[in-house]
Amino acid sequence: DGIYGSENWRKGEWQGYQSQDFEAVVDLQEAKSISEISSNYLQDSRSWILMPTKVEYYISTDNITFTKVGTVENTVEPKEYETVIKPFELKIDLQKARFVKVIATNYGKLPEWHQGFGGDAFIFVDEITID
Repeated sequence: DGIYGSENWRKGEWQGYQSQDFEAVVDLQEAKSISEISSNYLQDSRSWILMPTKVEYYISTDNITFTKVGTVENTVEPKEYETVIKPFELKIDLQKARFVKVIATNYGKLPEWHQGFGGDAFIFVDEITID
């Protein structure tokens, strides 16, 4: 929708997923030249929202066979207690694609140091941009 989520995630601008990875396929309606793919994530550790451990990007011309074009690893410390918004950006050599798949890997069970130890982490994602 083009609206970027703020640090106040309670306003409803983010899509939240608990106990699962995030996966989406974007249909560009026609094959286009792509040089960058990005998706935004929020971390609010106290609210069980952690960055994905990694985000993988794939492209396709037919929505059946996808080619992995790269992985962006998380660099935000899970113990960071301030709210953080981070784009996971991937620059690629110019390629043609109609479909772009995004897979963000959930952190999983909350670790022993976390006040919600044993609970399931959330992934919060808002905009996916393709240039």
